[in-house]
Amino acid sequence: MQDRSCYKLTQEGERLFRMQKYEQGIDLLKKALEVGTDDFSLLSAIYCQLGNAHTMLKDYEQALKFHTYDILVERLLGNKEGEAKSCANLGNIFKMKGAYNDALTFTFKQLDFAEELGDKVLKSRAYYNIATIYVERGRCTKLEAAEEKNEAKNVEATSDFENAAKYFKLNLEVAEKLEDALTMGRCYGSLGNTFYCLGDYDQSIHFHKLRLELSQQYGDRASMRRAHANIANCHALKSNMPLAIQHYKLAYNLAMEIGNKTEEAQMAYSLANALYIGKEVQKAITYFQRHLKIARSLEDISGQLRSYYSLALSFNNLCERRKALYFLVLAKRSSLQVNDTSAITDIDNLLNEILEAGQEDVLVDDIELIIDQSADPAPADIEHRELRLTYFQKRNINDRPVNTPEDPLAEDRYEKEEFFDMLAKLQSKRMNDQRVDASVLNTNIDFRVRQTDTEPDNSSTDGSEVLIDLILNAQERRMDDQRAPFLPGLNPNGQIILRRLNTDPGNEELDDHLVEWLMRVQSQRLDEQRSELPPIKPEGQEELDKKKEEDVTAIVMRMQAGRLEDQRAHLPNIPTTKN
Repeated sequence: MQDRSCYKLTQEGERLFRMQKYEQGIDLLKKALEVGTDDFSLLSAIYCQLGNAHTMLKDYEQALKFHTYDILVERLLGNKEGEAKSCANLGNIFKMKGAYNDALTFTFKQLDFAEELGDKVLKSRAYYNIATIYVERGRCTKLEAAEEKNEAKNVEATSDFENAAKYFKLNLEVAEKLEDALTMGRCYGSLGNTFYCLGDYDQSIHFHKLRLELSQQYGDRASMRRAHANIANCHALKSNMPLAIQHYKLAYNLAMEIGNKTEEAQMAYSLANALYIGKEVQKAITYFQRHLKIARSLEDISGQLRSYYSLALSFNNLCERRKALYFLVLAKRSSLQVNDTSAITDIDNLLNEILEAGQEDVLVDDIELIIDQSADPAPADIEHRELRLTYFQKRNINDRPVNTPEDPLAEDRYEKEEFFDMLAKLQSKRMNDQRVDASVLNTNIDFRVRQTDTEPDNSSTDGSEVLIDLILNAQERRMDDQRAPFLPGLNPNGQIILRRLNTDPGNEELDDHLVEWLMRVQSQRLDEQRSELPPIKPEGQEELDKKKEEDVTAIVMRMQAGRLEDQRAHLPNIPTTKN
């Protein structure tokens, strides 16, 4: 009866998860644990679902805790396939946390299980997961290298991308043998993105074309759109704008057919940038306006900012400066709303460009801008204060222009006197690369890799230092002198089964290893930043230092050998009945 109630609560919780009602589902599964069960398979399913739900909520510490319980149950059951999947989930969480070394440790362990089991599907997934971890670590290292101007980190990033390509190719080989078209397509796209990161645009185009051909065979328009967009990106970076424009147009049309407004806006903006760089400015304006319309409908302030600034650049390029100033005022407003300091600087530079080119056509009394709203299909309301040059002195939304007189009657006089000072200030901040030419918008195009083919991993692996460290850190409070149940949700009958397994001479491994882990799951969290195994008392310390890379089984045995007698984690023997 108890098991049935636990099972029903679990079923209802899973139903809520499918409806993306994660908090409610978590509450039900925790109630299921309170009811308890002696079905270890059911217990494993509950732990796994709780771990996945917490992952979706980005509560990674709780996710780690429940997936740790899951891997312990799978080890107890001797289910290596289940243990591999548990390791997979742990590796995925570590990747999401940015703990890439730990993620790789778990995922390589998953690969070990796959090879031991001879499971080609599991092996394929492990290859894919290893590759995506290398890609993510490479991206982060590449960004750090750019920020720090560190060539050594550039080399590290390149090595990561090369390793990613290696494992994606291994994944592709297995997928081709299995005739798994879905995985093949994903590998083609991922390889294209990886070679993009390596700057090998010809290879990137090659793999994205393979992805495109496969997507066309199956009528997968979403994948076709991604492939066209990625191919266009590569051609743009090769300065082949006609081909880039061709593929952006195909991607834009597919996005419209699919009906995804966010993707449609993205493709409109990319196409507009390519047209601008290709000197087709009037056509570029049309697509910038389409991007603006969608950004407004989605209430995307950052998207609107990009459109406003790009339209200002475009109209200035056509010498229609009053139209340019209208969009520049709106760009200034949006930049203050989102507190984008980089955009504010760009706006200052462009304002300086426009005023230098002919301030007599765009200023009244040298203090107020003259604008033209006619290029905006849905003109925005502009406040009078936003037309004054002092408005552009604002660095954040709450700023009052520095040294502005409190006397309103003196404001015009003040602004007139400050005009030339402001021009000098703008000129001093001018950057050569901000001039209105093809290179300006080139810096605005978002040619970053679209990892659209990289899905959240469902696999990872466990390793010696990482798994012990994880288990030692798995729970927030110590449970009443280690007398609490080892596994939450395991009812008294389940505890008896666990004791029998532990005292069975044939299950020596459980006694030496699993019990140690279970007890440690109950212990208090240690320092979350710890990256090494907890120190062992002098006895056995030297040997541990030499054997850190050994299998987790050997390490736990040495840890157990170092425990004081009164701290051993033995389970009580079951009393036997005499006949």
